[in-house]
Amino acid sequence: MKYGEAETLFNGSDLTGWRLINTEQTNGWKVVDGTLVNDPVQAEGGPRISYGNLRTEKTFGDFNLKLEVNIPQGSNSGVYLRGIYEIQVVDSYKKDPDPHNMGAVYSRIRPVTAAEKPAGQWQTMDMTLCDRHITVILNDVKIIDNQPVYGPTGGAISPDVFAPGPIYLQGDHGKVAYRNIVLKPVLE
Repeated sequence: MKYGEAETLFNGSDLTGWRLINTEQTNGWKVVDGTLVNDPVQAEGGPRISYGNLRTEKTFGDFNLKLEVNIPQGSNSGVYLRGIYEIQVVDSYKKDPDPHNMGAVYSRIRPVTAAEKPAGQWQTMDMTLCDRHITVILNDVKIIDNQPVYGPTGGAISPDVFAPGPIYLQGDHGKVAYRNIVLKPVLE
């Protein structure tokens, strides 16, 4: 596969190039020390606050996306490729491979091995989407190898599996931090 020029999607300073999918929801996303952090705090005894998912302004076709993520113990998030395929981000350290664990294509493709680190550590994710095939390398271990995905995962913002779409980060579940988010388009 040949790739185009790398594009940094998060500048480390502010949310330029990103917006909430649903502007009626609360924004739990902020930049802290060059890191994109989501902290959806619920006040004890208060009404439930609906926090929003963050998406890129731009849309993308086929690409490779690399990023670093830090997921606290018991927390949950996700990285949506083209806004339709969720790559799970969850504290699943020392659990047997499952289609709901870290790096899985949520509810669709189970990793062949568990490669996640303990909660609270920075982890690398390297994800390639070409047509409807996904490869995921988690912490330098290939856990999904060019597997076809049959239909959008839950939370998809569009049913069209062939249309370009945004990268979106799930912000409605738990605390998470992302950094070094870089995308390279697939040229051929």
